[in-house]
Amino acid sequence: MKRFFSQTIVALACLTFLLLPLPTSAQSSDVSLSIGTSAPTVTRGGGVAVYALVTNNSTSKIRSTVTLSAFSSCGSETRLGENRLTIEPGKSVALSVYYPVPSDACTGMYAVTINADSGKTGGKTASVSSSSATAYVDVQ
Repeated sequence: MKRFFSQTIVALACLTFLLLPLPTSAQSSDVSLSIGTSAPTVTRGGGVAVYALVTNNSTSKIRSTVTLSAFSSCGSETRLGENRLTIEPGKSVALSVYYPVPSDACTGMYAVTINADSGKTGGKTASVSSSSATAYVDVQ
């Protein structure tokens, strides 16, 4: 019974992730990115979950540095995380992070961005390519 319950919870969590709208995506020759948030609007002092998907479009394993950031309407940047990923050909890696909005944050539209650059493909140094995608959250 415990196993069935655990499997059900995992299946529901995966289904929820798949059903979340991913409002923006970007694609380079090696990496495609998608990013979305759990809500389009958040109040100051609240928070929002950020979901991202990084996909290897190449035929070789890639190594990519992925950075998540939030840019406020008054110009400040908050780094939400940075990961060094190794992704097999045709595979994807899902990332998620919770972004707590400070109670004294500026109101307005915030840009939540994912950037990925890759400089190695299949153990060989290649030219560095970069991709980014942005989702927006209205902070009230």
